[in-house]
Amino acid sequence: MENTAVHNDRHNHSHSLKFNLSGESFETEKNLKTAFLLTLVILFIEFSGAVISKSMALYSESGHVLVDASSLLLAWLAQIQVRKSPSEKNTFGYHRIGILAALLNSLLLLILSLILIYASYLRIVRPEKINSSLMIIFPLISLIINAVIGLKIHKGIKHNLNLKSSFFHIVGDSLVSMSIIAGGIIIYFTGVYYIDPVIGLIISPLIAIGAFSVINETINILLEGVPKEIDFSSVKEEILKTRGVKNVHDLHIWSMSKSFKLLSAHILVEETAVKSADICCIINNIQDSLSEKFDINHVVIQPELSDCNTTNDFCIYKNL
Repeated sequence: MENTAVHNDRHNHSHSLKFNLSGESFETEKNLKTAFLLTLVILFIEFSGAVISKSMALYSESGHVLVDASSLLLAWLAQIQVRKSPSEKNTFGYHRIGILAALLNSLLLLILSLILIYASYLRIVRPEKINSSLMIIFPLISLIINAVIGLKIHKGIKHNLNLKSSFFHIVGDSLVSMSIIAGGIIIYFTGVYYIDPVIGLIISPLIAIGAFSVINETINILLEGVPKEIDFSSVKEEILKTRGVKNVHDLHIWSMSKSFKLLSAHILVEETAVKSADICCIINNIQDSLSEKFDINHVVIQPELSDCNTTNDFCIYKNL
């Protein structure tokens, strides 16, 4: 009866995990869709302002928003793929599509920052006369819409790299809008046209810094590195604390996405744990503690009654 209860508890935990991941994915997908549609509104506003005012700054900003819209569309479509169920061909599902989309988004951010730096330099060398009033009005409208988008998706950036990458797009777009507004105000009162590109040269590196942060995380995930918020030694110590565990080795911790963490390990159990029920209890205890303390969603444990010998091909790293 006790074993059945344990089994049912693990079974319910598995379904609960699947539900939580799917629910989070659906919410992320909805937020990305909303952000994409609102960004199209911003694109229309910015481009209309550029045509009316003949401002190269607003033309550049329209191109910036177009990149944002493309990136958000890519992230949205990728998130749809994430919600697809695993198959015989893709047994872990499609979580990595979202990671690849986040990486591509961040690379676009880097390219964008370089373009903005170069465009700002050209504006300093060859200042152009523009309608400063329209330089203030149209970016201000875009800034308000961007604030709405940012508030909408900000709560999910800690657990989803697509949202994090898209959020940095929005921050970058907002900073550019603010620089144009500030430049427009200064130009309106002073007539000094090169002020705007100088502000752009200050802001552009900040966009690159945000992009590098996301790139580092995506590369770590693609290389199946230990998630940065998890300490490898602490996890190993936690497993060794489990009653009935003498040693742990061949320990691997990685993630499929920001919110989906996995672990596999070989454990050497006490000689007294010879019954299947005893070993199952040890494994269940390890799974529960790792889920609770480290938010590791998928744990696979291989129990052993004797140390792996040097000829065991299934034990890759005996020293970990």
